[in-house]
Amino acid sequence: MDNIKLYEKDIEKNVLGILITVEDCSRYIKKLEVKDFAIGKYQKIFGIIKNLDKNKMPVDIINIKEKIKSLGEDENKALEQLIKITDTYITSTNIEYYIKKLKNYSIRREIIRKAKNMQDYAYTVNSDTDPLEIKKECIKKVTDIETTMLNTEEDEMSSVIAQTIEEIEKRYNKKGDNKYKTGFFELDKITDGLHEQEFTVIAARPGVGKTSIALNIAEHLAEKGIYTYFVNLEMSKKQLGNRLISSKAVIDSHRLRSGWLEDNDFERIAVVAQELETLNMLMDTKSTTIQEIESKAVELKAVKNIGLIVIDYLQLLKNKDKFSIREQEVADISRRLKLLSRDLDIPIIALCQLNRETEKRKRPILADLRESGSLEQDADNVIFLYADEEEKQKQSMMDVNVIVAKQRNGPTGEIKLRYLRKTMTFDNKN
Repeated sequence: MDNIKLYEKDIEKNVLGILITVEDCSRYIKKLEVKDFAIGKYQKIFGIIKNLDKNKMPVDIINIKEKIKSLGEDENKALEQLIKITDTYITSTNIEYYIKKLKNYSIRREIIRKAKNMQDYAYTVNSDTDPLEIKKECIKKVTDIETTMLNTEEDEMSSVIAQTIEEIEKRYNKKGDNKYKTGFFELDKITDGLHEQEFTVIAARPGVGKTSIALNIAEHLAEKGIYTYFVNLEMSKKQLGNRLISSKAVIDSHRLRSGWLEDNDFERIAVVAQELETLNMLMDTKSTTIQEIESKAVELKAVKNIGLIVIDYLQLLKNKDKFSIREQEVADISRRLKLLSRDLDIPIIALCQLNRETEKRKRPILADLRESGSLEQDADNVIFLYADEEEKQKQSMMDVNVIVAKQRNGPTGEIKLRYLRKTMTFDNKN
């Protein structure tokens, strides 16, 4: 009995770390109460967080420190404690799991407290009291225990509809906003660009330009000021830089790699290099696991307010958790990417290989997504790149079919883009 855990310090600290550090945690704050924290100092900090959120004030270290100061507490000790809390915290993709654990401990403590109350009541109640009345009172004490982690107010239909109307008005006011437009006009007509909280899979067989179109989209958005986190598990930073310079300076990538350049090439490279140096993009060629990407993404959201993540490509990504088969591992990765896009309120693009079965047909289908049927389920959008054998034989450029095979919140459709092989660049066909 003495070994039963009634709380975990690390869980309480980590949940607080996320609430303080990650933006837009109001929905998580609403699911918690002060009593869900067992440790006194964490109860006090969460009480301040709850109050800040209720008054629609930013939940950050500065505001929390000021509130602690107003309560007459030692400001320096409070600041030191807050830094320790935010120094090591879990990724926001796991916060639902840890809130559930926090609630489970809280409910267990509440049950023990209620059981003690029932025992005290049974000992002290008048001996003439009807046993059924005693039982009824004890049952009432048990049924009063809150056993759900949901805040029902925010799930009531009145609240749901109010939030939906607010979102519709927000979209109406931003209808001319091209922030997340890809720059490929016909594609944007079908998808209206990328969207916050949406996970998009771009899939193709090798040699059709997956990396090129991802770089083109990432560069286009980064030029508009959207901080982009580009993860590549296949190439070096120099190779990616070579592609960007080739594309932007319109210089044959083979000549760049081999060194057969002319004087006017260097002039163009110098101009382009200056532009690319200021690009709002972080190139990551070292992260190899979904956990590393989650951790960096959460940090970048807090520091740089990233607006887009691109992963090239999904089948090369590993998972630190253990799975008996690769399909389960990829399924967990795709689910985590979907949750990450929702938690960070940004679009995420993951490139994906198609199965060899695609080559037996003229067009790819959703079942061709390699190693995981869950990709089809988790992805909000699935876009295929496809070129027939005749087009693939062309040396300078080829027409690529861009097939929007799935769009959870919009129509499907198909367009053509021109792929310029020498500069590895996609261009609007018309």
